[in-house]
Amino acid sequence: MNNSIENKLVATHFIAQRSQTPVQSDIPKELTLNTIDDVLAVQKLMIYLNNQKVYGWKCMIPSAEGEITLAPLLHKPIESNERCALYTENDKALIEPEIAFVLDTDLHSNKQYSNEEIDTAFGRAYIALELIQNRFSKNYQATRFEKLADGLSNQGIYLGPQIAKDKAYESSRINVNIKQPSQVLNLAGKHPAGLAQLPLYWAINFLSEQGFSLTAGQVFITGSYCGLVKLNTNEKTSISYENLGTFDTTFLKNKN
Repeated sequence: MNNSIENKLVATHFIAQRSQTPVQSDIPKELTLNTIDDVLAVQKLMIYLNNQKVYGWKCMIPSAEGEITLAPLLHKPIESNERCALYTENDKALIEPEIAFVLDTDLHSNKQYSNEEIDTAFGRAYIALELIQNRFSKNYQATRFEKLADGLSNQGIYLGPQIAKDKAYESSRINVNIKQPSQVLNLAGKHPAGLAQLPLYWAINFLSEQGFSLTAGQVFITGSYCGLVKLNTNEKTSISYENLGTFDTTFLKNKN
């Protein structure tokens, strides 16, 4: 799909579904996404339709087959708040435990950056949650390209306490303990890339090559330590990342 009008139709549809109930990102058969170039074009249009605002990126190291995992974060992060409103699934909050890195400086596009330059650019790290929303219908067989363009189920980020960057860089494995009145979960976490910072080196240079603007304050998440976790809403929730930090919040069903 190379037609810019079709790209805009897909992008407009995906953006609209972010706030619809029920959500349905399924696209008409005539609007197919066939290549990674289609995906990047739609993502750029979604950023434009989002008042040209992108709050960061979700990324992972490309697979052995060359498949990429990359999606813009289109909603402002929730920062260490005692309440976390989100779109739920069967009244469950869907979250993924992560470490988030925040850019302290702008990085210009169309430039190659060394690992050392990228390390310097990311000045802060936080324990964080990716907030997940499945936007395609249960019976709809979304393609890999459609999922990528739609944002890989991201609906936002919850930033917990700031942690030392050197600790974040060492955290290949983290035990994540979650306590709610109705349940206790003890999860042995392992980063899918081995170390949380490794996907940054690929993502920064790929985005730069594609002409994306990277600005101070943008948040990058690089893979879940424990995969998808389903938690109860309306319960005080304590989440502890062993040797890194703890935070409390209550997940609330978004009524917008």
